[in-house]
Amino acid sequence: MNVRQIAFAILKKIYKEHKLATEVYPYYLDNIEDERDKRLVLEIVYGVNRFKGRLEYVLSKFANKNRTEEDIWLLMLTGVYQLLFLTRTPAYAVIHQTVDVAKKLNPKVSGFVNAVLKNVSRNKNSITFPTRENLADFIQYTLSFPLFLGMKWIADYGEDNAIEIMKSLNLKKPVVFRCFKDVKPLKKDYIVHKTPYIEGSYHGNIPIYIIRAAECYIMNEASQLAPELLRNFKGEFALDAASSPGGKGFLLKSFENFEEVIFNDVTKERIDKILENSRDLMLEIPSITMSDFTKPAFKENSFDAIILDAPCSGTGTISGHPEIKWIRSPQNLKSKVNVQKEMLKNAFNTVKKGGVIIYSVCSMEKEEGEAIVSDFVSSVENAKLISPFEYSSENIRNSFSKFYKEGVGLRILPDKFLDGFFVSAIRKE
Repeated sequence: MNVRQIAFAILKKIYKEHKLATEVYPYYLDNIEDERDKRLVLEIVYGVNRFKGRLEYVLSKFANKNRTEEDIWLLMLTGVYQLLFLTRTPAYAVIHQTVDVAKKLNPKVSGFVNAVLKNVSRNKNSITFPTRENLADFIQYTLSFPLFLGMKWIADYGEDNAIEIMKSLNLKKPVVFRCFKDVKPLKKDYIVHKTPYIEGSYHGNIPIYIIRAAECYIMNEASQLAPELLRNFKGEFALDAASSPGGKGFLLKSFENFEEVIFNDVTKERIDKILENSRDLMLEIPSITMSDFTKPAFKENSFDAIILDAPCSGTGTISGHPEIKWIRSPQNLKSKVNVQKEMLKNAFNTVKKGGVIIYSVCSMEKEEGEAIVSDFVSSVENAKLISPFEYSSENIRNSFSKFYKEGVGLRILPDKFLDGFFVSAIRKE
């Protein structure tokens, strides 16, 4: 398969099977030797996912979706993306190679694909996109978000905030990392910048394998926040309850304010990922367990602190996983709510009296964040919502106080650096 055929195959699998790109593309990329070809495949896959609404809008000017085979339509979207965004690639090369893939799918439509893409190429600079006055079309075709998700966020955050959230989630964020030994070796060969929110966090245009080889861990600043809220909490045992791929537990362990940090997750594959990452970072993990945290797995009152980064819809991470926009539905946005409730209840039973739970989700959905915590604290007599900054550094308080709402927690709104997150701290009185 050529590069464009591979990109098409990955996208088809993402949309047919509702899978994340990271679950799909490794198998395909293993068969590509040239690094430039790998980068082009990922550029097309992530670009189509990021701007699918825009691409649909452009393509619909030159072809009728209802009269076009589903696979051919998707293939043409990959061509439209390249014609609009990959300006260094000659249009004739994009069209020729996309038509070659069409011939393999259905030789009868290759002439149609050729004509449509040539039309797009000739007229692309004259296309205007909907403005905010037509809000529904603006959400779908200019901001490139499903209408149901855009309207939901408008209801939750207000129109101005929702639009800024969508714009931010369309940005490619810098690669942010924490170094568990020393950042100096990277600085010898690369330009390394401090990130704006968390001390000891950096970003730079550095290949990922180099970052990992330097014993640094790639982790968005919003994701780093949960362990940072326990930086000055001292105790005997801490639990990272849903740990994979391990970053939060690694950070907590590096603070050395607990005698032992236990890592836990539900499957062997997820445990293996934690162990793989710990080996790359040269970190010893003496305590790791495999259990389903929706069921009682640990003794009651056995941990001083627990980080519960609960499974969720992941809508706060759309910058890095733009396909989430298209594989989520109104129904499955809330599919994890019962799991989140059960896991929080078990965390509370497992933490000692006087102990603290940090609850977090990488979601923009209030049903998975604010509502979960509010319902729990109001229904459990000795559960108390505390300031998330009670055990954090002053730097964290200063950086994130703008996101804090008393009696609720931290609602992290995405920006150039941050993913969308919800984080709160609950103490067992």
